[in-house]
Amino acid sequence: MNKPAHQTDQTIKIPGVVKPIPIGLITHCKGYGNYTLIYRLGEKYPIVSSWTLKLFEKQLPSFLRANKSTLINHRHIMSIERLDGRSLEFMLANEAPVMVARRRVQGIRAKLAQLQNQKESAASFARLA
Repeated sequence: MNKPAHQTDQTIKIPGVVKPIPIGLITHCKGYGNYTLIYRLGEKYPIVSSWTLKLFEKQLPSFLRANKSTLINHRHIMSIERLDGRSLEFMLANEAPVMVARRRVQGIRAKLAQLQNQKESAASFARLA
């Protein structure tokens, strides 16, 4: 198995795909049993991988687990809509709506805040350098 893809890495190698895929182009991943569909920005059809969604979650730590079958790239969230007071729906850059499981809302909010803090810290550090 490949080494984990960290924030500094720009691509991820997927079994069965010749070229590594730029992580920034992946909008979201949907799990179907032991397979995962990888949706990319600007591409009509997804890539089918024999890896499970759980393996992608480990390989892509900055992605958010929205529900049991969906992993999303936070960089491609265009809008967040609150539905019925308790659940959320993300609209992604490729216009795909993704429902967030109610039990995951609190964890996703915390992770988004953490990612925002990291982004602000990096920007502050860059200004100092």
